Order: sequence, then structure tokens, then C-alpha cells
Amino acid sequence: MKNHKLINLFFKCALCSITVLVCFQSKVYCQDSLKALQYEDLSLKDLLSVKIVSASKKSELLFDAPLSASVVTKEDIRRTGCTSIMEALRLVPGMIVREQTNGNYDIYLRGMDNVPPNAPFEGNSTTTLVMIDNRPIYNYLKGGTFWETLPIDLNDVEKIEVVRGPAAALYGPNAVSGVINIITRQISKEGLYLVANAQQGSYNTFINNVSAGYKAKKWSAIASGNYQGRQRTQTSYYEIFRNKWLEQPDYFITIVGDTTHNVNEQHPKPYLAMEKYAGNVFLNYDLSDKVKFDLRTGIQHSLVQKVSTDNGTTPLSTVASDSRYADLRANVKGLSAQFSYNEGTQITNFPDSKYDFKTFDASVEYNYTRGNLTIKPGASYRDAVYDDTKYSDIINKTGIFNAKGRITTQTASLRGEYKLFDNKLRLVAALAANKFNYPDTTYLSTQFAATYKISKHHLLRMVCSKSPRSSTIYDTYIDQRASYIPIGYRKFVSLRLEGNKNLQLLTAGMLELGYRGSITPWLNVDIELFNINSQNYNSVVTHAPYVKLSGNDTITVIPLIPTNLPVTLRQQGVTLSLIYNSKKLAIKPFVTFQKSRTKNFAPFFNTADAAPSAIQYDPANNNIYSGIGAAATLTSTPCVFGGASFDYKINSKLNINMSAYYYSKQTYYHITNVIFNDGVRGIDYIKAKLILNANVSYEAAKGLHIFLTGKNILNNKSREFFQSDRVPFMLLGGLSFEL
Repeated sequence: MKNHKLINLFFKCALCSITVLVCFQSKVYCQDSLKALQYEDLSLKDLLSVKIVSASKKSELLFDAPLSASVVTKEDIRRTGCTSIMEALRLVPGMIVREQTNGNYDIYLRGMDNVPPNAPFEGNSTTTLVMIDNRPIYNYLKGGTFWETLPIDLNDVEKIEVVRGPAAALYGPNAVSGVINIITRQISKEGLYLVANAQQGSYNTFINNVSAGYKAKKWSAIASGNYQGRQRTQTSYYEIFRNKWLEQPDYFITIVGDTTHNVNEQHPKPYLAMEKYAGNVFLNYDLSDKVKFDLRTGIQHSLVQKVSTDNGTTPLSTVASDSRYADLRANVKGLSAQFSYNEGTQITNFPDSKYDFKTFDASVEYNYTRGNLTIKPGASYRDAVYDDTKYSDIINKTGIFNAKGRITTQTASLRGEYKLFDNKLRLVAALAANKFNYPDTTYLSTQFAATYKISKHHLLRMVCSKSPRSSTIYDTYIDQRASYIPIGYRKFVSLRLEGNKNLQLLTAGMLELGYRGSITPWLNVDIELFNINSQNYNSVVTHAPYVKLSGNDTITVIPLIPTNLPVTLRQQGVTLSLIYNSKKLAIKPFVTFQKSRTKNFAPFFNTADAAPSAIQYDPANNNIYSGIGAAATLTSTPCVFGGASFDYKINSKLNINMSAYYYSKQTYYHITNVIFNDGVRGIDYIKAKLILNANVSYEAAKGLHIFLTGKNILNNKSREFFQSDRVPFMLLGGLSFEL
């Protein structure tokens, strides 16, 4: 209740602040002042000139972007000492980034995680679309992103662009809570190109990257490679059934307590948190300013331990991936096209969940501009094929989904933009029709945005948008026998997981108001107020039993089917970001206050006609619909989170950076909370946590930086995710070089 009052108060203060800030004009906006404030490549002038392409699918000033957006540059990443793309997202307003094991993170935009409560684990970032140079990186097994499978690393990154809020009208399904677009480097000047980074630290953490290339007048080529090796910060595992942390156990007991699992089979490298390596080739050919071609290709291998897929024993799963990709982009005058292909093999839980996958994405757009009017029609096609039949016993249903499944999406889109009143008022509208194979229906994605530039230094924004998430292979095609129990002569009970090809797709709608302004030559502010409503969540639900004959045997089948739940989620919040910049000091604090509430949720995962069970004896009264009208706070998403970076340049050689990240307390509810119903198992109370990092960098020679980084220097060892590893203080050192 206190948090809700605080958030409401902050809403009122933010609205008042917008009014005051819009009326306030600084009298000192002269070139001499900007020169006096020069701070290497982080001057105020540059801060106001940061470009972004992800907000409108065209290059524009971040200040003018019609959507809530942020940019993290390669210099931001270097100065703060971030060791991965995942960790760098802690520099972005509105991001919830929690470390599960050394280098492996759970990442969400504004939350929307652990909905519904008491559900099985899902993939990371299930409602956020992650892209590399506009190429979607999305895992269709259960949705989300396998971050460790990204073939690029920090050495390849020019900047990371983040758009907050539904954006499927621009990028297609799965951009439900927003978009993270990782823009890779290109060679800016002719001649040789070399960028290298090497660092080593606590818990046998090794991070090595190198990129080498050459640029001629019309073409350029870069070859890059990266490696990360990290050990866990503890050796124990939490076992759900015994509710104990076990130090180097010999076996695990499943959550139902009737079988054991060999630890060495489930976790072949128990000390390992991450081992990944990849290689990429980037080719660019510019025939002219209006005719350009880009070809990118690469391979990657990764092996990690993280919270990924339920394995019936412990939250941590060992996940392995091998993949290859090719991505071709072409821009010919106003026509742009992109074609990408990705294939590989993954094991989401050793050793019994192996599958092959192939995904293909194609998109074509045409940009037409006449005066103040811009129209951009487009079309895209996505095809994802997942197949585990080669690795499973189809008769006994031993695989993860036991099928060759396909998810396809055909999209037609139209985006329009018009400027009025001497370009002060900008109206943007986008509409996309998404046709899915499952469910066999069409979903509309919409977006309307307006900006009004009160003056050169003050801008108001409004956005209204709606986006769906696509279906997943698991929910659509799952065909698995959970157990087979004899109950008498030639009589059996079979628990059976069955796919559902008619699920309604998760959809989110948002209304957002915002303000950006340069209050003084030293201070910039960005305020966004948002209201998000999402529905059509689903989970595996027990349905009415049915009887079937198998030879002379009678089998009572209890079907477990992915089913839409009546639960809805509403989020209201405000994000405040500031940038203060003086001659030697740059400070960037940001914070989000939000409240997340569910409605119509009941802690039961069965229909009214399901058979009574040990978990639920009265399904007629206690079922997925018995919470209609009920409202509750979603405690698994923090109501306060944010961070800050403090960068101080002592002289032209020596730089000191302090960065902080904070989130408030949370309570995570896992499906085992329903299974055991003892108020202990399946519940984890995550404490509020402040993570403070420090980085000292010295430029020993032109382009050569030597650095020392302290992670979590307060040594706060509290867990950041459900029964995952504690991450204590870490010390890393290394050097970077850029030619």
C-alpha cells in the first residue's frame, strides 16, 4: 500500500514537473557555452545529437524520437566496464536485469514476468523482441531470447538501442513490451581496422574479443571472434523436493519424489556458468549513397547453467547451443530488404531435450516521401521449424515436444508520418496485419504517436500502441506422456501433455505520455508516464479426463493442455532520466516507479470439470475461473528499479567511473508452490539489492586502455532470481585496443 501511495504521489509530481519544465527556458544556449562544456566525445552537443534508428526505422535524433527510447554507446559500455551485452542493459532506463549465475541474466522491459504466478519457468525476455541490426533473435520453443547464443559480443557493438512499449506495428509480433536492437560496428575511415579486448578476473572469468578489417572506397570487411568463460560463484544446487541446498549432490529427487536423476547427466560441468565462443564476418558494399548492400554471417557455440526450463529437480538447467546464421540487407534508393536464416541444435535441459531448429525471416519496405508526408508500406514473412523427433522415442514420448513443429507469420504493414506547423507537430501512425498459422487468425498491431516541439529544447510526446506475441512450439505441438500409473488389472491412468493450436495470443496495449527537455546547458531530462494492459496469458491446465482403449487395456487419460487464463495484467508507472554534464563530470541517473496488478487470477490450474486430485479436491469451486473479479499486486516484478553512472575524467589519460543498479524486493512463485502447497517450496523472497560497480581506465598509449573493474563492490551476496546462485564481489582487469 505504501508503494502504491508513493507511485501515485510521484505521478502527480511528474505531471507538475512537466508543466514547470516546459515553461522554463534557459537563457544560456550559445556556442561559447557548448565549447566550454566540451567533455571529449561526451559533450552536451553530442548528447543532443545521438542518433537512433529503432524508434521509427529511420535515422533520427534521439531527442526527436516519437517513442520512449534510449541509446547505450560503445563508449558508455567501455567506461562503465560492462563485461557483456546483457550486463550493459543495466545502463538503460526501464530495464529489469537480474543475474542468475555468473554472466547469465534474466532480462525484462518494465516487467511482465512471472505472469501468471505459480507457472513453470519460461524463457528469458518472452515479451521483448531482441534484434541484431534489425535481424530478430527469438527462440520459438517457449518464446524469448537465449542471450548466450548471440554470435556477437561487446567488441562488435556500436550501440544498443532500446524502445520501450509495444512496437509490433514496426517490427512484427513479439515486440510486446519493447525492442532491443543491437547495432554492430562499421569501419568509418579507409584503411586497416583493429579492435581488441582481453580481461580476466574472479571465478576464472575470461573475456576475449578481437575484430580486424579493412575499408576501401566502396567496400569494407570485418572478421571478428569472441570468447567468454565463467565459473559459477558457488557449487551447491537447490533441490526443490527436499527444499535444501545440496553441496555436490550425487542425485536429485524429482518434485513428485518417485524417481531420481543423476547429477552428472543433468549437469556435466557443475562448476561452469558459461562457456561460449563465436565468429562473424561482416561485408559491406556501397555502390552509392542510395545503393548499399550488407552481408553478415557467423557461427556460435555455448554451454551455460541458468534458470531456463523446468527439469523437475532444481531451478538450474544446463543449456547447450550450436548455431549458424546468414543475414543479407539491401537498400536501393527508397527500397529496403532484409533476408536472414538461422539454424542449429539446442539442448535446453541435459540430456533429454535436444532439438534442431531452422528460422527464416524476410522483410521488404518502400519509403515514399513527398513534402511533409512520408509513407512506408511493407511486408514480412517469418518461418520457424523445430524438430526433436530425431532425438526422442516417439512411441514413448520421451522428447521435449515430440514433433516437427512449424510457426509461420505473414505480415503486411503501413506506416505514415506527417509534419505540421513548421515541423513542430509530428504525427506518426502504423498498422500491421499479422496472419499466423496457429492460431489460424489475423491479429492487428497498431501504433499512433504524436510529438510537439514547443521549442528547440523542449518536446512533448504521446503514444498509443497495441502488439501481440506469436504462438510457441511447446504450447502448440507438445505431445508428451508425463506418467503411466497402473490402478488395476488392465487399467491405467496416464497424465498426458497435449498441445493447443487454438490459443489466443498474448496481447498488450499501452498509452504513454512523455517529455524531453534541455533545462540548462548542463542538464537534460526525460520523463515518461505509461499505462499498459495485457491479456491472454496461458499456462498448462488440467482438463476433464477421458477414457481410451489401447489393445486390451483401458486407459484413463488426464490431459494437461496449454489454456488461456482469464488473468489480466495492468502496469502503471513513470520513468525519470537525467543527464548532467560538466567539463569533467557526467552523471546519468534514472529510475522507474511502477505498480503491477493482476485481475481475475486464481491459484488453480484446472478446469471446473477436471477430476479431483491430491492438489485440488474440489475443482468445481476451485479452478482457473474462481478468481474472476479478484485483484492483487504482482509481487514478482519490482515496483522501483533503476540505476546511475558517474563518470569523472581526471585528465586526458585517466578516467574513473562508478555505476549503480537497484531493484526493490520481489516474491517469485513457481509451479511447485501449487504442487506442494506447504507455503515454503515454490516461493522465493528476493531482497532489495543495490549493485555498485567501479571502473578505472588509463590510456597508456593512443587507443590502448588499461582498466581495472570491481563488480558488486558492496559484496551484497543476496540472490537475484528464484533459488539461483549468489553473485558476490568480483574483480577483473584487462586492456583494450582500437586502431
